[in-house]
Amino acid sequence: MPAQLTQASWPQLLGSPNLALLQAGLPGEEPGAIEGLPLGFAAADGALLHGRVFEPSGAARAVAVLAPATGVPQRYYQAFAQWLAARGYAVLSFDYRGMGASRSARGGKASMRDWIRSDLSAALAAARERAGRGPQRLPILWVGHSLGGNGLPMVDGLMHLDAAITVGSQFGYWGLWPAGWHRTVTRVFFSHWVPLCVRLTGRLPGWALGGGETLPGPAAMDWSRWGRSAGYFTDDPACRDWYRPQDFKGQLQLWSVADDLTYGPAPAVDALARCFEHAAERVERIHLHPQEIGLKRLGHFGPFRRAAGERLWPLLLERIEAKVPALRPGY
Repeated sequence: MPAQLTQASWPQLLGSPNLALLQAGLPGEEPGAIEGLPLGFAAADGALLHGRVFEPSGAARAVAVLAPATGVPQRYYQAFAQWLAARGYAVLSFDYRGMGASRSARGGKASMRDWIRSDLSAALAAARERAGRGPQRLPILWVGHSLGGNGLPMVDGLMHLDAAITVGSQFGYWGLWPAGWHRTVTRVFFSHWVPLCVRLTGRLPGWALGGGETLPGPAAMDWSRWGRSAGYFTDDPACRDWYRPQDFKGQLQLWSVADDLTYGPAPAVDALARCFEHAAERVERIHLHPQEIGLKRLGHFGPFRRAAGERLWPLLLERIEAKVPALRPGY
């Protein structure tokens, strides 16, 4: 059962070359780390989502939402959540409906549209409750990994975000992948592999992704349709009324990683950045080579591993705090 938390705390409510990095990033407990407490919160359609909250030992100076990638459980982000909490952030991580701790919420009927519009929006609403209202309101930082960032233009309540960081988040149309092997594999994945797996099993098994968790069939088929369309989710009639990137008023930094060619190549991240052209003066594109931080590889899943943390996480936080004074310590 979700922990009973006070109102002053949180509201009630084709094979991957990076697979080894994903599995290695699933945490063991680190002595002295801030322990997360379970939290249940409801989406607008009534689906009950399950997450964990990580509170700093002293007064929080900001609230952070960790929005996960497709098929990646929230526990993968635990070390990063603990690190943020140790620096004064009250942090929410969570699983999409039908996944991980939220598996019972609408189960196999969950769609990617549900994840983006309902679940991401519910997480932001929970963060707003924690942030409070009025002069004492805490600023809110969104950290989106892959899907957790590429769904940002359709999140309800974008105007309430002070800042957002996306890592490996992209416009997922296959034609944006580099010509050659990676583009061919991506096209086959969306056009043939995903529909075949769903037809045979009713879902997209984790092994068919090269790792991660099994995806509900409707979510997998949304992904397949969007990935075959040049406008990605903007070509989906069901999404058009939700697409409101102009509501975002904060500072946005979109990170791509040079050796992330399977999931988040730079041209696809550039395409997501173009969704926010209305706010070009507040949008920053950052392309990172692992060698710049002394690593041989990083890929799609490496950025949230504890092993990369001491080199990358301070850089992520320092760059966004430099642009948003309200996030800085002692503001």
